Amino acid sequence: MKKLLIIAILFTLSSFRTHVDADYTTYQDIDFEFSTVKLLENFNKHDFKRYYDYMSSKRRFWGWKTFIAFENEKAYYTRETLYVIENDGYTEIVEKLKFTMQSSVKKQYSVSGNLGLKGGGEYNGFKLGLEQKIKAETSLVTEDITKESVEIKITVDPGTIMKVQIAGEAKVTNGVAKYYRFWRNVKKGGFEIFVITTEYYSITKEKL
Repeated sequence: MKKLLIIAILFTLSSFRTHVDADYTTYQDIDFEFSTVKLLENFNKHDFKRYYDYMSSKRRFWGWKTFIAFENEKAYYTRETLYVIENDGYTEIVEKLKFTMQSSVKKQYSVSGNLGLKGGGEYNGFKLGLEQKIKAETSLVTEDITKESVEIKITVDPGTIMKVQIAGEAKVTNGVAKYYRFWRNVKKGGFEIFVITTEYYSITKEKL
């Protein structure tokens, strides 16, 4: 007996636009090349205290003080699982799949504390020139809107499960910052830039 399980059929990807709510924080899975690297959302109180302590204790009259915890760290991610076929029968299953991908801006931002993000349009960013202050190498990573369609035929052998996922690689820069006005620290928190360097469809087969 064949069993065809379709968990999701979603072959049109949404544009990779920069949003205040940071799409990458909802990705199915994100792993780093080095296990010691953390995303901003995983910073704990001890991390924040330690990173703030790395800054000079001297206050500024006006402007930013920053500390970069992780810079341009390579990450591997699974955005989402699109399609699953499970074959627990005795004959193969053959499926034709068509994928269409549209992409635009590939850079996303996150902040914590009372740091702010600029809203509106495709190109958001940190308020008050924070990105220029940290001089991130990720400052200009965009591409023109493109569409690409691919059609393939997939064979799922008996006793196997096939998954189609959106996966890719990224570079992550994050840290903490303080903003001063007239010697007073008026803004404080964490920042993060997530830049997609490549994205692709991943098709895997495993034994049940």
